[in-house]
Amino acid sequence: MIENLPWSWLAGCALLAVMFVLVLFWTRKPRYRRHTIMTENEREFYQRLLAACPDCQIWPQVPILALVRPDAKEGSRAFWTAFRRISNTRVDWAIVQDLEVLAIVELDDRSHDARKDAQQDRILKSCGYRVVRFSSSRRPDPRQIHEAVFNPE
Repeated sequence: MIENLPWSWLAGCALLAVMFVLVLFWTRKPRYRRHTIMTENEREFYQRLLAACPDCQIWPQVPILALVRPDAKEGSRAFWTAFRRISNTRVDWAIVQDLEVLAIVELDDRSHDARKDAQQDRILKSCGYRVVRFSSSRRPDPRQIHEAVFNPE
């Protein structure tokens, strides 16, 4: 039966089938899955932060745009250039007391990029924030964390 059909008709059916598959692929809705706010390493360090700063709130994964804004005319090219540079970045924790940010705490592990971290630190420090970094490989105790957050060098 198929051998009796003209080749142009078969080619047209094949083209329609390919187009149908492409349309299904392009219109497929994205799927999502639940994700934790902190890794196990960060959760353990968070407990140390709680012990080190009992009178403070500790906010995890704060978008940097909640802390700083580009210092340029809203909507200008300079604004959007600066905005894009920081729009997808977060700080690990903000140590907050009476709704004032006392310090930004970063836990550096192998996922951190030193060049990007340095740029983020420059931006935060230029806005008056104190940035405290701890290495994931050297686990400071709560007393050491408290001294670093409340007694800057």
